Amino acid sequence: MNARHLLAPLVAVALLAGCTVVTPEPSETDAALVTGKTNTPTPAPIHLEEGTVVATGELVSVDDLTTGDVSIVAAPAGEFRLQIDNFVTPPGTDLIPNLSAEPFTEAAYCDGGFMMFVLDHIAPAPSASVVLHVGGGMRVGDITFGNPDFFDTLVITLNDANAPRTGCFYSVVATAPLVWTMPDLRPDIRVVDSGPTGGATGPVTENSNGLATYEVVAGDILDEIAARFGISVLDLFYLNPARGRGQQRLAIAGEILNLDKAGR
Repeated sequence: MNARHLLAPLVAVALLAGCTVVTPEPSETDAALVTGKTNTPTPAPIHLEEGTVVATGELVSVDDLTTGDVSIVAAPAGEFRLQIDNFVTPPGTDLIPNLSAEPFTEAAYCDGGFMMFVLDHIAPAPSASVVLHVGGGMRVGDITFGNPDFFDTLVITLNDANAPRTGCFYSVVATAPLVWTMPDLRPDIRVVDSGPTGGATGPVTENSNGLATYEVVAGDILDEIAARFGISVLDLFYLNPARGRGQQRLAIAGEILNLDKAGR
């Protein structure tokens, strides 16, 4: 994949076993950048039975030339596998599957905040499979992403720098909105606001589920933010999976942190 098309609005923040995550980079000049530290252990993984289908979707393309039935299934060792069955696409095409953290629209595709998780190439065949073995980045309990149900859409792009591009990046061949049936793999997380502390003085918002978001203010520290809500820093990472790996140890003034599992 020619990465230069992604460098302008997006910054790669993790290189994980043949996969790349792209997300906006925090400002290096932010005066409120503070490092938080913790010795909280990674939660014990909750394993799904191998082969359990946790998401489905159907590939749709404007020209109807690329179609297929999409599923994401549990794989060994707490990993997941992207599977495309009944896969039809023009022969000789070099395709790259991308998992998008938001519904796909051409306008969002060109937005500097658009995030995609770029996977290995897939070859045109009746069935294609990509194991999401990304150095732990998609494993249950991993502090970077946790389970992958925060991805909304599979986006298939054409890996050809000379082909007409969709908006800003590679030409989009087909997309598949994902419908998740993932069980709650972190039932232990309970978020309760104990009130402002010295390193967590920002405001919160609520929704019908309870606490919804927290706004980071200058002087905040991740450990104290997590402690204010009765959770670990790793829980905070789990609730905010789209944060880049480079941001994981930082509290950035003005950042809105999600506190609701349904809002991952």
